[in-house]
Amino acid sequence: MPPVVKRGQVPAGAEIAVIMFRDCVITGQEDCDGSGNTAGSIFARTLATGAHKAVPVSRPVDRKESLSDDAAVTYARSKGFRYVLNGEVDEYYRVAPFTYRAERAGISVRLLQVSDGAVVAFFSQRTHSATNLTTPDKMIEAMAEHFRDSL
Repeated sequence: MPPVVKRGQVPAGAEIAVIMFRDCVITGQEDCDGSGNTAGSIFARTLATGAHKAVPVSRPVDRKESLSDDAAVTYARSKGFRYVLNGEVDEYYRVAPFTYRAERAGISVRLLQVSDGAVVAFFSQRTHSATNLTTPDKMIEAMAEHFRDSL
């Protein structure tokens, strides 16, 4: 898995607002619908099991609309948070069992400091299953665990 690039530290116990991610925007791919809410929820739940507190917050724009990091910081600041996680689902493809096609998942996330908008950490990965024995959700959970453990 690619490394999480860290440019700062988040104190243990700090609250991180996790804005639900943007859905993937691959034309004609029905699995994209709702993928951002799913991935954002997985990241919030996973981050909450580590040294930090994670609070899922609703997306202030449409699920397929981009949310700039500046807008995410402004939104999180208005809610009283010191850190915010903003991200996108780049790929989300779920197949039926035993079809022998690869499941796919991809995300890009940035952890931002609300006081000045600085990027504290960022991570991006696209992956596919080698077998038909996993799901995009499980792949995203592994990415979230990697991100959590790297902070």
